[in-house]
Amino acid sequence: MAPALALYNQSTGSDDDFIANFVARHDVLETLCRRLRSANEHTGDVHHILIGPRGMGKTSMLRRLAIAINRDAKLASLYIPLSFREEQYNVLHLRNFWQNCTEALAEWAERTGKQELADRIDQLIESNVWNDDEKAAEQFRHEMAVLRRRAVLLIDNMDLILDALPDDDQWSLRRYLQHKDGPIVIGAATQALKEAADRKAAFYEFFQPHYLEPLAIDETMACIRQLAVARSAHGRRVLDVIQRQPERLKTLHTLTGGNPRVLVLIYRLLETAETEAVMADLESLLDQVTPYYKARIEEYQTPQQRAVIDAIALFWDPISIGELSRVTDIKTTTLSGLLTKLRKDGLIENTETSGPYAGYQIVERFLNIWYLMRHGTRRTKQKMRWLVGFLTSFYSRRELRDLAERLQTAARARHVHPDYQYAFKIALSYPAFDDSRSASGLGSEADGHFSGSAQIDGTGFVSDKIRSAFDRARSAFELGDFGGSLKVLSRIVEEAEKHDGADAAIAVARALVNKGVTLGQQGDSSAAIEVYDSVVARFGDDETPALREGVARALLSKAITLGEQGDSSAAIEVY
Repeated sequence: MAPALALYNQSTGSDDDFIANFVARHDVLETLCRRLRSANEHTGDVHHILIGPRGMGKTSMLRRLAIAINRDAKLASLYIPLSFREEQYNVLHLRNFWQNCTEALAEWAERTGKQELADRIDQLIESNVWNDDEKAAEQFRHEMAVLRRRAVLLIDNMDLILDALPDDDQWSLRRYLQHKDGPIVIGAATQALKEAADRKAAFYEFFQPHYLEPLAIDETMACIRQLAVARSAHGRRVLDVIQRQPERLKTLHTLTGGNPRVLVLIYRLLETAETEAVMADLESLLDQVTPYYKARIEEYQTPQQRAVIDAIALFWDPISIGELSRVTDIKTTTLSGLLTKLRKDGLIENTETSGPYAGYQIVERFLNIWYLMRHGTRRTKQKMRWLVGFLTSFYSRRELRDLAERLQTAARARHVHPDYQYAFKIALSYPAFDDSRSASGLGSEADGHFSGSAQIDGTGFVSDKIRSAFDRARSAFELGDFGGSLKVLSRIVEEAEKHDGADAAIAVARALVNKGVTLGQQGDSSAAIEVYDSVVARFGDDETPALREGVARALLSKAITLGEQGDSSAAIEVY
């Protein structure tokens, strides 16, 4: 069996294995190490706080920093990194905090072979010194003075500790932390500390904040490759997928929203090829993320906040503020403030639609899939929309067909839930957005669309912007964001029409054909046919092979659309 991946408990596994899998946020790590090296030279920017939503790697960063301190000769001579459990629920007074620090010191002593120190502290813990705040603080300071090093307190959920301490204790803690040889705090929290913005609070502007944003796409790619390499034989299939279809990583990035924890969770599905195993793994995965995602949603405690999240998630496609107001019965003036809060928290994002106004959607599409799975309506099409969304987002057309064939074989051999068969059928009915990388021939996908136009880097014009736009349009289409895809395709046409030459014309034709396909998928058949006709009108007499192919694909798509409308005679005529 493939070895399990650490998801929540980052204290497991060897340090070497942990370092091997730590492939992102090296800039933050280097910054913290650099600040520690110079901490004794000045008094400013000594204490730090890592801020980011759940799953962004805060706990991992704290452990990685502890390893870095222990393995760096200079840092190890200056500091002792002390780690704590994620939630220190026992801290009600400052003496509880100092006792936890001393116990963390005993654990460090035991790990580093200083058993005599660990045993002495264990005996000390039973004494009455911890019944008094001042005595407890002085005892911890004494232990560190004997070791002639400063403590680096790596505290997860720092906000819980500060919220639990009385105001007087907070001011006392600040004074201890400001001592020349006092402990250095590097904490973590899901949101900015409210004390940091309160001028009357003890820790007003005290901690240097470091915001852990979602992973960039290059970091996502590095994480997936590193995970695959680290998992040896189990990761070979993933490395093969990356080699053959590097664009899949962009889809994976969109699906996870750059959340490292979700990325690790979904990674396991890349290792699975069999349909039944995929379905079992997906069900298990969705069950496993339930506590995590449920906690994220329940962080929002007002009924209006939850109603807005519910409406956006169930809508799936980007929803305008007007439509959101209609669904939730909340005034748009009130919605504006609620949406701003959700955007700042990284839960939702603005995205373009086919209309004049922006829409809102859940950033992590997998969170949205999970929400649909748990809260979708009983109607089969709606109930399985979460699965259709996942299948069309995660797999290529070829893989979908292979999995569907295996599903049929499994259905004949044993019982397979009809909902799965239905979901695969719907997923395969989605027309493929053109993703060709060649300007010659029809490409390898018989069911693809205009595939003779992606190579627009010839003599006509060179535009990474255009090429990137096609990628964005494709990603939006595959995620069901048809409005967003249409917006990008329209901009491609506008940009390409500014240039002369065959390459520019090919880009226009390709964008228009894909625009027709997207309009058809959106349900606007009349508009789709109008776009197909415009391709024939503009390029029907052009002898350029790629443009002739584009005209043929426009005609083919028009005929399919007419057939779907029930006009068989017209469809036959176009064929």
